Amino acid sequence: MKKIAILLACTMMLAGCTEVLDDSDEPTTYTNQDLNGMYYGLLLSLRVEMSVDDSYVIYLLEMKDCFESIEEANEYLDEADDESGVVYDTCVYEEIPLEEQEGLQITSELSSESNVPYIHLELASIESTFTCDAGDEIPGDWVDDGDADCAEGEDEEEGAEDNITSSEEEEFSMYLAADGNGVLIYPEGNDFSENGFPCITMNKAPQYPLMVEATEMLMEFEEDGGEVDVEDASTLPSDVVDLFASFDESFSESVIQSLAPECNNVSFSQASLMFYIWGTSLAEGNTDEGLSFHDFDVSDAGMNPSSASNEDLVYVQMSSGDDLNWAQVNLQLSVNEGAYMQCTNPPETTGTNCHLTDDGDNSWNFAETITLSEGSDDLCDGSSACDIRIKIINSMNGNTIYESNSVLVGN
Repeated sequence: MKKIAILLACTMMLAGCTEVLDDSDEPTTYTNQDLNGMYYGLLLSLRVEMSVDDSYVIYLLEMKDCFESIEEANEYLDEADDESGVVYDTCVYEEIPLEEQEGLQITSELSSESNVPYIHLELASIESTFTCDAGDEIPGDWVDDGDADCAEGEDEEEGAEDNITSSEEEEFSMYLAADGNGVLIYPEGNDFSENGFPCITMNKAPQYPLMVEATEMLMEFEEDGGEVDVEDASTLPSDVVDLFASFDESFSESVIQSLAPECNNVSFSQASLMFYIWGTSLAEGNTDEGLSFHDFDVSDAGMNPSSASNEDLVYVQMSSGDDLNWAQVNLQLSVNEGAYMQCTNPPETTGTNCHLTDDGDNSWNFAETITLSEGSDDLCDGSSACDIRIKIINSMNGNTIYESNSVLVGN
């Protein structure tokens, strides 16, 4: 199941091509058409396409790569032959209408505050489940898919779809203002909010080059003995904070301040740099280098292993990060603190150790849950609970992008 890249996803999708501040002292008059254009933020980027009748379509942008020039970006896109790919500034994105994202409930409203038009978005995830007769729960989209996932195959019986239950969970809300600013707001209790990042700032202006420059400056700062406390934005070097000063000034003067008062004390350096440092340095098991990171949730598949082979062990859901092609993924499994073994990917023939199963699209997408199962060898015989740990390695560069804690499977 493919959803919007949130909790997602967590990448530095920061680029753009408009000015941050208006040097004129004259008050600016905004219209609904000023909402048209790009809004770039830390976790996702959006494009608003306004029509003359004030109807609009909102597109999600998923960053694929950035280059030194527009020519290089266009050359990359031509070679990729991707119909959904677009180039903005020097970066290549996949652009998809927000309303086409599966498993997502979206409500939007066009309104105005202090004569500044804005769009208010509310996004919630829709989870569907089917409960097998034995009590095991499987994703609703596994029902009537041609493969029996329940022990007795009841998920493939006639009328099984009538027993699918759905639940809705708030993901976040957003404001996109005609003054060029935006904000993403997490609900209370969300992991990002609980870790001190309740709001992520957005702007139409270019930020990606600044993020590259800021990262280089932070590396030099640490090499010189400096240290940044992820819980204290005041520990950021002043020259790094200065890079985002115009963004902070624009945000502080934006109508967003009255629309989302809970975000009034949030700065771009806090919402971008501090989040990046927290995500890449402190998030569990995420050791990949660069301006992006992935995170995953590992959970018991709900089956009691026996002496048979090919049994499901755990579900692994991508909770943040860009889509991964299986050619990029090297997933390894450790059972009861033993040596890590290589699992076979979905396009491959099931091997002896372990095997991954996806939704059949040959890629691992944000919010998609894959199933990690035994191969032809019986790894968990049911005599006791199995201690499962996984490691996900980027096969393109050898970096470990995730390493899980222990998950107990079975009795």
